[in-house]
Amino acid sequence: MPPKVLIVEDEADFRDGLVELLKLESFDANGVGSIQEYLEWIKKNQYDILILDRNLPDGDGLDILRKYHKQSEADSIVLSCEGQPHDRILGMNVDADYYLVKPFPSDELLAILHRIERRQGAIQSSDSEIWRLNIVRWEIKTPNHLEIELTRSEFALLNCFVNKSGQVISRDEIIKGLGFNPAVYDNRRLEVMLRRLRKKIEDAGVVKFPLQTVYGVGLAFNGVMKTSES
Repeated sequence: MPPKVLIVEDEADFRDGLVELLKLESFDANGVGSIQEYLEWIKKNQYDILILDRNLPDGDGLDILRKYHKQSEADSIVLSCEGQPHDRILGMNVDADYYLVKPFPSDELLAILHRIERRQGAIQSSDSEIWRLNIVRWEIKTPNHLEIELTRSEFALLNCFVNKSGQVISRDEIIKGLGFNPAVYDNRRLEVMLRRLRKKIEDAGVVKFPLQTVYGVGLAFNGVMKTSES
């Protein structure tokens, strides 16, 4: 089935044009014009990908990510005229997966959507390879059902990769996720933590832990990480 895309955009012509463009690309696309319309729509529908504008008539589109989208496994793309560095940082802080500044080439948006489509398809085809991060007991459950106890820092580290299969997470983002300031943090502490975590998981009987270092950029979890409470 094609991915379901919901577009939250108050400019009707722009929104309708995007819906038609995505339908031509075989996406199941729908559009709404405000946060309230979004809330009404999701009462009866679900989406795989969310595209949203920031300047909506009833608030900042990022409020959707802050309040309603946070526990969703769907990907999110922000389209906005607000393109200063602090605007992009705001988007990152509420877990927007992509942030495009208007005007943008439609080909760039389509390339992102098809990339998400491929990744989501890979995730769905590998459900048996899910790693589950227990948010109650600070444990990780491996695909072969081993339960491994984590320290607070190890839990915070792995939490950076929840629902972000294959995405490269920068070292600065990870350090912030650990609760530290990247400007003054000693990167050797992160390296030591990574070595200990990998050894702990491999010693438990895991043949290959899919946490990969992307040199000069950050880390990527090349598996499926989800949260659980049991």
